[in-house]
Formats: sequence, C-alpha cells, structure tokens
Amino acid sequence: IVTTPRRKCKLATPPLAVLYALVILSEMLAADGAVNSARISHGALRELDNSPSIHFAALGDWGAHPTSLRRRNGQLAVADGVASWLDKISDENHEVGDESAPFILSLGDNFYPAGVNDLDDMTERFADTFEEVYSHDAFDNVPWYAIAGNRDHIGNVTAQMNFPGSSRWIFPDHFHRVVREVRIPGGNVDRDTMKVEILAIDSIQLADSSDISLEVTTRSTQWIQHHLQHSDADYLIVAGHYPARMTTILDELLPDHRVSAYVNGHDHCQKHEIKNGVDHFISGAGMEVNSLNHEECLHDTVDDNNYLGGFLSFHARVDKMVVVFHDETGTELQSVEVAPRNTNKHVGLEGSIEKLDRV
Repeated sequence: IVTTPRRKCKLATPPLAVLYALVILSEMLAADGAVNSARISHGALRELDNSPSIHFAALGDWGAHPTSLRRRNGQLAVADGVASWLDKISDENHEVGDESAPFILSLGDNFYPAGVNDLDDMTERFADTFEEVYSHDAFDNVPWYAIAGNRDHIGNVTAQMNFPGSSRWIFPDHFHRVVREVRIPGGNVDRDTMKVEILAIDSIQLADSSDISLEVTTRSTQWIQHHLQHSDADYLIVAGHYPARMTTILDELLPDHRVSAYVNGHDHCQKHEIKNGVDHFISGAGMEVNSLNHEECLHDTVDDNNYLGGFLSFHARVDKMVVVFHDETGTELQSVEVAPRNTNKHVGLEGSIEKLDRV
C-alpha cells in the first residue's frame, strides 16, 4: 500500500474512451488479497464536490467498559474524530430525515467485555458507554444502525434490540436493512436516483464455528440470499461483525451477487483487501488498535497501527463510492474508490465522468 502521496502533476484530460479503458484496466489488474493502488488516494474528501451523495461512518468494537481506562480513552478519542467528520459533513446543512443526512453503522461488540444481561443492564451500560462518550453536538439526531458481535452474544442481544432509551439507537433485529436513496439532477426516465443498500447481518449466527441451530442458520442464509438477489442498489454493502473468512456462506455469496463491499469489525485494526473481486474493509478500531491478539492485523494494515484507533467513512455518489480510513482525530489516512455495480447505468448523466486527479 502506498501511504506517502507523490507530488501532483497536471495532465491533459484524455478522451472519454481512454477514461473507460483506464478504469477497466485497473479493475483487471486488481489481484485477490492485494490492494489495487490505482483506486487508492489521499485527500479524497477535499476532492468531493457538491454532487448528490450519501454519507455514513462505520466503526466496530467501540464499547469499552468504563473501568478499562486504556480502551475508554481510545473510545473517547475516536468519538472526537467521528464528531469532527460529522461537523464537516453537516456543513452541507442536511435536515433531519433527509435521505442524504449522515448516519453511523455500528459493527458489533457494542458492549465489552460480555454484552449486557437484561434491559436494566443495558440502560446502565448505554448511559456509561454510549451517551457519555458520543455526547458531542455533532451526534445529535444522527442514527446508529447496530448489529451484534461475538461479545454481545455472550450476553442478551435481545436486550440491545428492545432498548427504548434512545431514538438514535436503531437495532430492530439480528438481520435488517438500511436503504438510502437520493435524486440525481439531470437523471433519465429509467433511473433518476442513486441508491445505497446495506444488509446488516448477524455474522455470529452464520459463522462456521457457530452453535446456533441449523433452522436459524438456514433462515438467516435465506434472508441474505433473498435480498442479495433482489437488490437494485447502485451500491450494495454487506456489514457484519466477523470477517467473511469465518463464514463460508459469505465467501460464496458475496462474489455471486456483485456486492460492492463487505465491511466488518472484530479485528482491532483497519484494513482493505480484495477477495474474489469484492472489496473487504475492516473497521474494528473503535477503541484501540491491537495487532497482538488479531492475526489479520499483523500485516498490510493502514498506517502500520501507529495510532490509537479509527473509523471508516463512506461517500457514495453516482459515479463512485469513496471509502476513507480515518485515525482517532478524524484525519484521513487513505481512501479507496469503489465503482457502482452497474457502471453503464448512469452513462450520459451530467457529472458522471470526471477528470482523473493523478497523485
């Protein structure tokens, strides 16, 4: 991974045919398990214009217990960074309920070390671990869409799902969908909107090592298959806690349905890989970066673990989705561009083809 930006140089804008050829060639050169450097850049947020966009942040493994001072300090630092990012995004003056208003995707292990026991325990932990930490004005009215992690499954996941104490906390079921859609100025009759669909899944129920009943696993797999098969989203994202490598069924399903990205927590680091043509993002640094206890964090992570924690931000537009790695201050470390699932769908729309900014 190239982490040091080279000096920019001005290039003549090539014809559209050349642009298409470059995009296709860069995708062909991307090998499984390797990062396609042609899609990696720095300073991506500065380059985004005012085109209709859908923004969200993703972070996992953030729920430090108040008595764990090191992890608590890391969580507080990352919270400051997410708030800084939200402040930048809110400059666009989104209204509450606006489809393009930012939201947060919580990737599990919401309450360390063993989830919560019941609603009373959830009420106490939510106040200590969530409300006291994510208390910045920037978090006001920003929804958190949650899924369960293995730590949450030690306790009572249903208590998290049934929690009535905050309008920000959205955790309706083990498997649920988040769908956002914005209108595209100058769109055609067939499609004048851009849609992002997130399948938020309980990967613990699907894991190869799971002790969940076969009936539950089968029903869960059928749910995922149904929504993958019927999605017409420009960007289809699957979000779970476990990496896909721990779930055979995900490794099989993701490439077959043109999934834009799989994003997960569990490993306490940040990382990008391409597997079977699908972009995989790890965002498990919500309270710490720890490579000692997580095999995936031993190599090829962002910035070599030289930070306290971090999060990802996603910025979906008609022509591309930019995924940005941030450290605990909100500073951009690196970004990756993901093409829409049907790159021909919006050909001819104003602003759908842009200049290539070489770095």
